[in-house]
Amino acid sequence: MRDMHQNPIDFSGPYMREKLLKPARDIRSLLRWGYPKFATISFVATHSRLSVEERHILTRVIMPPDRIVSRINKKMTCTGIKDRDLLLDGYNVLLSVDSLLKKELMWFCDDGYIRDTRFYFSKAKQAEGIEESLDLVLIFLSEAHPKSAIFLLDAQISRSGELAGLIRRKMNEYGISGEARTSKTVDFELKAEGGNHEKSLIVATSDGIVIDSVLQVIDIPACLMDKMGIEPIRLY
Repeated sequence: MRDMHQNPIDFSGPYMREKLLKPARDIRSLLRWGYPKFATISFVATHSRLSVEERHILTRVIMPPDRIVSRINKKMTCTGIKDRDLLLDGYNVLLSVDSLLKKELMWFCDDGYIRDTRFYFSKAKQAEGIEESLDLVLIFLSEAHPKSAIFLLDAQISRSGELAGLIRRKMNEYGISGEARTSKTVDFELKAEGGNHEKSLIVATSDGIVIDSVLQVIDIPACLMDKMGIEPIRLY
């Protein structure tokens, strides 16, 4: 009897890069002419018969030209946080590093930041069991020597209070000054604090909306990948 099961979609890095490379180029060409990003991606993705997941990857990776220069100019080097106050978008950083450790696909985006797509639809369900990624981030911080580090965690996500307590204990073990706390308005606080010229904080995040509102940004997953010799996928 003929096998009626469809072959599973190949989500490996080389396959995805090969499949998305031409659509990415087409989208960038249209964006340079001033077409809106989401309508352009939808048009090209429909023409290329891309899945929902593949469309999402393109949405995460490709940026309009007017965003690229501004975001790149805000990006600090991995050694640039020495003796500076750091504000971390907690789940954004920790879940990205967790994806890295689990060998998920990591994408180099047009604005110069590393992003994954694993947690887009299930962040709340995946926020547990990330102690290994926390240790890796804290090791990085202990070697980078910021003046202080504050982790902000979304209060709406289950067990965020417990995670904040764990982070505080581990920060003490690693000799890192700072705190970890939950907030119902993480994005607002990141933008308000990170955009304050008097405080001159560096924000750790890859959230584009936050990046657009703050003064300086560090991409911790990118720093860790560079240290580990891991190359992200590039749609060029």
